[in-house]
Amino acid sequence: MNFQTILALNLMALSALALALGLIQRREGTRSIALVNALVLAVGAFGLWRAPQEAGWLVALVFLPLVATPMALGALQSRYTRAGRLETAARCADLAAFFNPTAGMRLAAAYARAAAIDDPRERARAFAALAADAPPEQAAAIETRLLAERGDWEKALALAQNPENARQLAGYRFRALGETGRIEELMRDYARSADSTPIEQTAFSWLFVLAFGGRPRAVEELATKIMHFDPDTTAYWIAVAERHAGVAEPARATFERLALSLKETPSAIAARRQLAIDWIPHAPLSPRAQEIVEGVAARVASESARQARGWRLPAATLVLILVNSVMFVAEVAMGGSQDVSTLIRLGALWAPLVFSGETWRIVTASFLHYGPLHFGLNMMMLALIGREIEYETGALRTLALYFGATLVSSLVVLAVMIIGAGYGLYVGASGAIFGLFGAVAALRIRDWLKHRASLDAFRATTLGVAMLVQIGADFLLPMSSLSAHLSGFVFGLLIGFFIKPIRR
Repeated sequence: MNFQTILALNLMALSALALALGLIQRREGTRSIALVNALVLAVGAFGLWRAPQEAGWLVALVFLPLVATPMALGALQSRYTRAGRLETAARCADLAAFFNPTAGMRLAAAYARAAAIDDPRERARAFAALAADAPPEQAAAIETRLLAERGDWEKALALAQNPENARQLAGYRFRALGETGRIEELMRDYARSADSTPIEQTAFSWLFVLAFGGRPRAVEELATKIMHFDPDTTAYWIAVAERHAGVAEPARATFERLALSLKETPSAIAARRQLAIDWIPHAPLSPRAQEIVEGVAARVASESARQARGWRLPAATLVLILVNSVMFVAEVAMGGSQDVSTLIRLGALWAPLVFSGETWRIVTASFLHYGPLHFGLNMMMLALIGREIEYETGALRTLALYFGATLVSSLVVLAVMIIGAGYGLYVGASGAIFGLFGAVAALRIRDWLKHRASLDAFRATTLGVAMLVQIGADFLLPMSSLSAHLSGFVFGLLIGFFIKPIRR
């Protein structure tokens, strides 16, 4: 299997994953994304059929500008928007629309440009002009934003509670309930609609629950470590939480400082509105509402820890990668990583030798790889999956899962050979890695069963679709073993349901 084929298949797998997730979620505005990913698959299939020596570059020429670049620019736009760098966010949106010039992307770029206008009246006129020409659903979102900027929360709530807009305007609905003092209704609405709140609005829904639920420390953690708000926005929402927690003086001092800003920022405008209203003490939250707030605070702590991990590799995962790397260097030094005799000498799984007493090959085979592509792909996957499971379950459990999946997958491969597939040479860490994969899938399913939130459903679905994509790739990649992958995954999945996470 040459580099071109591997590159084409991997980029096609990413597009297949994105396409499947889009179809499963049935989100509005994803039709153009689905068409672009379908184009990647079509170009890849044509390239593998008619021009296999250039298939990778053909797929990359479509995938990079039409899929990867707009996605990266969209992520940057969201981050710059939350950080208050609206002009930079607008430039990212314009670039994304350049690479993917669909009606939806052009509207998103125009929206970002309008949001970057400093003068509130000019900004309102720009949004009103957009709403007049936008499709009904996008027009409702723009109109709700205009009402929110004017502080007309009753009308914003009425629009957000319309069944036709309920899902896409969930964030505005939660905030409007809090701004109008309907805190108990906010908590009930959040709990009832957690499974339908769009993923991109999940963090905002946590913000409103925590702020209007009076949890300033949790708001600070969410704003700084997850949402990466600018300092004024962070200070504003901490003050809102302090006010609802009954800590009036620090909150008032923060609002007064923000209100003095010479720039008409959303935080400054909102702070002046806070100072203009009567601060009537709120009734204590009901036990059920307190339970919801505590659950969201715990969720924020968990996600904050996830963000804090960065790209560092924890100890056990790093050791496993180093051991695999040392063995690969030994393969190359002793005759080549694709030399059968070298692989057998170093411990490949060869049934006749196993039956003659060399049972240790069941384990050692998982530290050998057939060629640099096989090695590179497995180590990349081990780094991604290993760090995830180790941070949540610890080093010892990760090692136990890895070696347990190694034994199970190797024994299954051996059994398949005996049953009738014939004696073949087996090497690779795939079975062990898919054991870790299965354990992560179990944890994500458990998260979804506990919270029933759209974020958890998305993560579990992503893992499931990725597994199906990998199974499809097993029929195309000669160094892959479907039986090793499936047996390792099932082992990890079953064990994962009984593992108690230690790092959340």
